[in-house]
Amino acid sequence: MSESATTNAAERYRETLEEMADLVGDRGHHDNPRRWNRLVEQWRADRRLLARTDDGRAAVAVLMDDPRPAVRLWSAAAVLFWDHDSARPVLTEIRDSPMTYDLHSITAKHTLLEFDAGTLDDDARLPGT
Repeated sequence: MSESATTNAAERYRETLEEMADLVGDRGHHDNPRRWNRLVEQWRADRRLLARTDDGRAAVAVLMDDPRPAVRLWSAAAVLFWDHDSARPVLTEIRDSPMTYDLHSITAKHTLLEFDAGTLDDDARLPGT
């Protein structure tokens, strides 16, 4: 993938996660499944592209430090497949704070459980989606 294609995919990825975060807020609830599914499909397409290159993986990994839990959660779920040592603490923090993150906490829990069991498909939706 060219540098400009990586840059474009990284920008779309970030924008998609921002929309997802706006839709679900800090606790993970949404009331628009159609829009949510569209955003998840866009996230998956860009994640697949970005996972192919070092620059793309770096663009995803940096978002694990975002202040919005949805952005951290979904980025860490992607990073699990190439750097689980840096992704796991992000997911663990969300999982272990159910009073703060509500449904995000449940999603993080099931993401880690399925990853550890070897059943989390890196081309599939996250648990709970």
